[in-house]
Amino acid sequence: MKGSSTRRHLFLVSSLALAVSAGNAFAGGYEKATLWDAKYSALAGAAVSSVNDSSAVYYNPAGLAFAEQNDVSLHVSPTFSRIDGPAEGSGSFVKGKTQFSPVGGFTGLYKLNDKTTLGYGIYAAGGSASEYDVTVGSSATSLSGKYSTDIKVLESGLALGYSLNNNWSLGATYRLTYAYADINLMSAAQGIGIQASYNDMSGWHKSGVRVGAMFRSDDNRWGWGINYRSEVQIKAEGKASYNNALGKPLARNQPAPFKGKDATAATALPMQIATGVDYRVADDLTLFGEVTFSKYSTNKSIEFDSDEQALVVPQIPQKWDDQYSYRIAAEYTGIADWALRGGYIYTTGLVPEEYAAVTFSTPAAAHTVTFGAGTAIMDDKLELDFAADYSLVKNNDVKGGGAVSATSKAPAGKYQSQALSIHMSATYKY
Repeated sequence: MKGSSTRRHLFLVSSLALAVSAGNAFAGGYEKATLWDAKYSALAGAAVSSVNDSSAVYYNPAGLAFAEQNDVSLHVSPTFSRIDGPAEGSGSFVKGKTQFSPVGGFTGLYKLNDKTTLGYGIYAAGGSASEYDVTVGSSATSLSGKYSTDIKVLESGLALGYSLNNNWSLGATYRLTYAYADINLMSAAQGIGIQASYNDMSGWHKSGVRVGAMFRSDDNRWGWGINYRSEVQIKAEGKASYNNALGKPLARNQPAPFKGKDATAATALPMQIATGVDYRVADDLTLFGEVTFSKYSTNKSIEFDSDEQALVVPQIPQKWDDQYSYRIAAEYTGIADWALRGGYIYTTGLVPEEYAAVTFSTPAAAHTVTFGAGTAIMDDKLELDFAADYSLVKNNDVKGGGAVSATSKAPAGKYQSQALSIHMSATYKY
């Protein structure tokens, strides 16, 4: 009998663990391939070599030094996403609910003198959203509920760009990073429906930086840039809850159902390096290319802890790989008063197929198509940019089978994720 209780405990822990053991919905860890600036989203996010407005606070602070005027910008990027997969076990296929995320940002810059420019902003830096309504467990001991993940990462930045000469600039951004998470896990242990939740988890990290360099040719025909983002460790505080279909402990060493106990969660937004070039091949046509490396292999696990209560899931193994995003784009300015833009992003998968999970990253590479346009009014003082992008990640035959523990394996089946973002930016120059 004791052996049966121990096996039930192991199965409970591992079943809930695999429900959150991956990352973001679009093969992106905690980040989507494009976020909020309409101009640079239309260019597939390939901004590190050319950004010269207040969005440089995020893309490459060295670009602030090439700004010709002060500016303030408002960015709005509503995003609709959905994740589908075997939410009720291997072989099942459940369509998730479409999620709406009000992504956006506000940025500005002020030229202190001919050499130095101040930049500032607050903006979305990452996140993920998924939700299923599921019933887990055998008919007599089933449990119905919400199986979901809602993660938001916001950042505020204060930056300086410094011009070394007409060709070279350096820059740095000091970052305050805020993270919020609401996670509800559903699974079954030996036919008994169970749910573990970590709700209203939030926390700050106060010592992140971005450091960049940029080169522009004498005729401004081509440029190169590089941007480094430091890793930030995030510790969030919130409430933990646990429930099961029996309403009592499932084993001698297991807790009874509980609600609203103080808990913490720890994870990291990893180090990232982006480098890229742009080249004007004709008077009205410029090409862009960029590679972004994110060191997600350092994300070994998500750690949960509580001084008030023994937790059912104290650790979530992640087992992520490093990630690369390859970006290509073009801008055409041959139409009077308008710039037309388009691009493509290929993002490598970071979750090994054997550790797939339905509320986070689909275990496959992501494909993103971007397009947009921009114009200026009020004697070119107000720039208006518009863009849209569509991302798709799909794997019809995920083998699963990775051992989350000695008694549980990742579910096999069909996984897919898709997202549509609409971007609008308004920049006032003065």
